[in-house]
Amino acid sequence: MAPNKNKSISVWLVLEDGPYEGKIALQKRSDQEKRFKHVCQATWTGKVEENESIDKAVERECEEELGKNFKDNFDFSSLKFIAGQDYAFKGNNWESHNFLGRISSQNLEIARLHEDAQSEFVFVDKNAKVFPLMSAKSPKFDIVMFDDQYKIFKKIIA
Repeated sequence: MAPNKNKSISVWLVLEDGPYEGKIALQKRSDQEKRFKHVCQATWTGKVEENESIDKAVERECEEELGKNFKDNFDFSSLKFIAGQDYAFKGNNWESHNFLGRISSQNLEIARLHEDAQSEFVFVDKNAKVFPLMSAKSPKFDIVMFDDQYKIFKKIIA
């Protein structure tokens, strides 16, 4: 019998207006993180808890990472499932569930990034120099993403 897979969710939001129109908002992990300092992630991401639905995990992680006010004002029905992906991380098997949505710059301003993230989003598009973690680029000075999320990012911008 195959071992159970851990599940994760990632939500990628594209700005529909303003100076960052067409760009994806990424979180960048802070100096306070014990592991993977400065690595960028989707707009919000996280682990699906045991016996939790994917939809509930998306909402819970949204509130944890971007704040209750943002969650209460976000239209979750606008999210579209874009990709699932199996990957291994630190000897564990994972199954990711990735969603894509659009957001106005005004609505994104409501977000309050949690303490484990830098205080501002990083905005990227197909012209940005983004690297996978396995590239050995410096996350402090470059836009570096976890390898599994980098693959999804490349699908989004293709």
